[in-house]
Amino acid sequence: MDKKMKKALIFCSLVAAFLCLTQNANAQYATYLQRHRGSLMNERGTILTDAQVLDLVGDEIFNETYVGAKKQYKVGRKLVGGGAAGTIVGLAMLGTGAVIVDQNTHYAEDGTTIIYDDEAKTDVGVVLALGGALMSSLSAAALAVGIPFSVIGKKRLNWIADNYNAGGNMTYRIGATPNGVGIALNF
Repeated sequence: MDKKMKKALIFCSLVAAFLCLTQNANAQYATYLQRHRGSLMNERGTILTDAQVLDLVGDEIFNETYVGAKKQYKVGRKLVGGGAAGTIVGLAMLGTGAVIVDQNTHYAEDGTTIIYDDEAKTDVGVVLALGGALMSSLSAAALAVGIPFSVIGKKRLNWIADNYNAGGNMTYRIGATPNGVGIALNF
């Protein structure tokens, strides 16, 4: 190989390295977005901060979609978790109260009059049953609201990632690859 060819090869390599180093902020955060619970993460599995998401998707999508979708997903997940736990506890209270009432009452021989064996225990059973019915009803309502919230928030976050990934953003970077060091071109 002659000197001119070596110089041209070195010059081209330096230009390519310079271009990679001057790449915009897109390449330093992510070239591919995916949703992870209530956040977005890059191709390496690193969860992005709000500032990084703002840099990637821009002010309009960040303020109009991302902030609300993230809150919506998190509120939905909390309502689902609390609603499920409350429903289980409420049903347990309802069942326990019903058993206490059943064990402490019976009908008289005429079949129409209720006799309380232990009126205090019966009162506790009634309070438990009513409290359990109320708790399970409210918890079921939390589930009914939480499931759509989390699903819609998740879909909105997926939309942001899909919109970004399909945006035709061609990026390149120099750095570590699975087989060593090289230039990665993503489009």
